Amino acid sequence: MKYLKLLILLISTSSIAQNYIEVNQTTVIANQTNVNYSNNNIGLSMIANEIFAFRNSWENRRKREEAVSKAKSQLAIVKSTYDNSKKYPESIVDGWHLVMATDNYNYCSPAKVLIKDNKITEFVVSNWIKLSRPFEILSPINKGKSLITLDFNGNTDTLEIYFINDLAEPTIVDKPLNSGFISFWSDSSKAKSIKIWIEKMYFGELSERFESQPECSEEGTITIEVKPGTYFFKGAGRGTISWEGYVEAKENKCLSYVLNKENKK
Repeated sequence: MKYLKLLILLISTSSIAQNYIEVNQTTVIANQTNVNYSNNNIGLSMIANEIFAFRNSWENRRKREEAVSKAKSQLAIVKSTYDNSKKYPESIVDGWHLVMATDNYNYCSPAKVLIKDNKITEFVVSNWIKLSRPFEILSPINKGKSLITLDFNGNTDTLEIYFINDLAEPTIVDKPLNSGFISFWSDSSKAKSIKIWIEKMYFGELSERFESQPECSEEGTITIEVKPGTYFFKGAGRGTISWEGYVEAKENKCLSYVLNKENKK
């Protein structure tokens, strides 16, 4: 009976600590002052990290060399598959497609492109719509291949785009993921002293105490926009009070997470 009561208490505490709220992407992101998705003072932002991974542009020399070596092997496979194809599509059907993008030197990475009337209309890195990048078409799609210039925050790369998945037959894929949100708040009297980190990036202090669950991105919360996935977080209040663990961000949802004495570490 004692263990049953403990289990019920843990389940109850967990359900109170966090729950998911359906959100409208436009409404939440519009309140940019309360939504954070990068911090330039603390390491790489989540967005920069995804772009670095796509381009193999790591500052760590060894890591970059290993990534480039892997990319060259992938490029050889892509070109071999393309050159040995028995047929090529006359056009690419409308919709989202998975492609391989390469600068023929540093990287050969998957991306998603949106096609309309056999033209690339959108280019997305890392399957996250937040990473839709500006581009210009240098050559139209011909025999399942195209040439574009892509902008990476001021750095322009010329890329060959290979529609490898569409060589045999048209292949539509799911659209890139929309963002998920993680919203931290507290009903503690010392809420304003609580600091928040996610994946070792510092996002600031809570600025309000709430009597009940606030809206996602409401002023006083720390609401973070991320690619859907699992992240490690840490919260630290005064003295020895702290919280840590893993949180899962889901597409088009806001994880509301309360920090108080009931669920502290």
